[in-house]
Amino acid sequence: MASSKSAERYAKSLYQIAASQGTQEKVLEDMHTYRNALKSSRDLQVLMESPIIPSSRKKSIADALFRKHFQAITGQFFDLVLRKGREKELGAIADAYIREDKKVKGIRDGKLISASPLTDDMRKTLHQRAEKLAGCAVSLEEKVDASLIGGFILTIGDMQLDESIKSKLNKLHNTLVDHSYTPKIDLI
Repeated sequence: MASSKSAERYAKSLYQIAASQGTQEKVLEDMHTYRNALKSSRDLQVLMESPIIPSSRKKSIADALFRKHFQAITGQFFDLVLRKGREKELGAIADAYIREDKKVKGIRDGKLISASPLTDDMRKTLHQRAEKLAGCAVSLEEKVDASLIGGFILTIGDMQLDESIKSKLNKLHNTLVDHSYTPKIDLI
């Protein structure tokens, strides 16, 4: 979901209020819950983005789905956003809140693409390697791509460690078909 300046401001304000109350971790859980609900339910996403459905109806549906599970501050925040007619931005605000939490904690986002699902030991080893490479705590998003044949690709910001078999085979292929070699010995 695209982020906007207002989503960033709302998220930062909510984070500051939650931190002052010591509930930023619980609100973080609420934001993850909301994002997961949006991702898993196309109907909820369409409902919250629909200009036809009145905000009061959206509020009652959001209350029914989330109110009893969310922190009081999160519920009040959702009420405020809905009253302001910015319900379309709730997903972006949740994303921005999660980013703000990572920023405050000094955690960088990374992506780990592996050729097959990782075991717990491999995941732990690669996570430690990622943190050593980045020099800070890292939150890794994992994906599986069988076309890598074997190995993994680890990306953190602008750093990339490509240890995939596919990449190594491509490099070997390029080396073998490279015609730039000229013999140094003159046979005449």
